[in-house]
Amino acid sequence: MAKNRITLTLDPGEDAAIREAAAEYGLDLSAFLRTAALAEVARCRRIRDRFAEVDAVSRAAEGNAPEDQPDASPEDDAAMDAYLDAIDGGFGTRGSTVA
Repeated sequence: MAKNRITLTLDPGEDAAIREAAAEYGLDLSAFLRTAALAEVARCRRIRDRFAEVDAVSRAAEGNAPEDQPDASPEDDAAMDAYLDAIDGGFGTRGSTVA
């Protein structure tokens, strides 16, 4: 059976960490990366399927939004940012760094 090759670019240190993890599980690098990639594909598909109905409702609601709805004020934007930062709990999500 024909195989396809994929090139992967890693940051310094990532290569060694991945190779060590593969060795820990008794897999060669290719088998480890293939397993990890296919697990991520399955996870993404489960998420997509789980939220498909909610996403469809959301898209429909956005499509029915009034045209004259005003944009959020700078104060509203700041309040939403503060709210989302509180949810993130300082774990470095949303582009921020952990202090």
